[in-house]
Amino acid sequence: MSNKQPLISVIVPAHNEEAFIGKCLDSLMKQTLNRKFFEVIVVDNASDDKTSKIAKKYPVRVVYEAKKSVVWARQKGVDVSSGEIIVSADADTYYPPDWLKTIKANFERNPRLICLVGWIYYSNTPFIFNYFNALNQQFNLLLQKFTKKFPVVYAANLAFKKDALVEIGGYPKHLVELGDQQYLLYKFFRLGEVNIDPKVYCKTSARKLDSVWKNILLYNGWHRIIGYIVNGLMRKEVIGPAPAIRTTIPPQKSRFLR
Repeated sequence: MSNKQPLISVIVPAHNEEAFIGKCLDSLMKQTLNRKFFEVIVVDNASDDKTSKIAKKYPVRVVYEAKKSVVWARQKGVDVSSGEIIVSADADTYYPPDWLKTIKANFERNPRLICLVGWIYYSNTPFIFNYFNALNQQFNLLLQKFTKKFPVVYAANLAFKKDALVEIGGYPKHLVELGDQQYLLYKFFRLGEVNIDPKVYCKTSARKLDSVWKNILLYNGWHRIIGYIVNGLMRKEVIGPAPAIRTTIPPQKSRFLR
């Protein structure tokens, strides 16, 4: 990273997110980090609702990706970005005011850092669910401490140096599920230092958790796990992405957002 202040590019892919995108962008506009240090890029991913219209009301860049795939959308955002650090975000998520400032501070403290993994909490879920989710992420943190590696990463809260992404060949467009998460983590471990910071946290919707069995069997089982393996072996998209789930209830406040 150069000695000058790095410019951060926040990439927000959005497919039919008219119910959520405004709240997400509101949180990004309220960041305590000076706006000269970051840009926000919303990638309209083949939406047919008011996603773009809403996003264009904000001082952000809005671009279009016709291929309905979050991995394609994230790559489109990177292609038009100008930042040295790419921050991967989600449209159904909102971020506390010091989120970007904390991310920036991590990279400034540690020049060897190439990737930073944050924590997420879910909205509209029982306290006990978020409690066990926090325990899972705490276990992830312990694994990092003792082994320097860990399995859990969320594309809704992930930051990395753009040069590192370029070095691994960009986002794997054939891996339409987990290509923006586990694949990147696996590749970045081979390049350099990857850390977790629990202070880099966010609140996301729990819309994919409404139907537990459908989530386990269809989304995680078929589209994510089987799809990741098959598409990886075939080096092309054989199994497509999970169906988009859209609700009209934005993320709510919780005790985890201080």
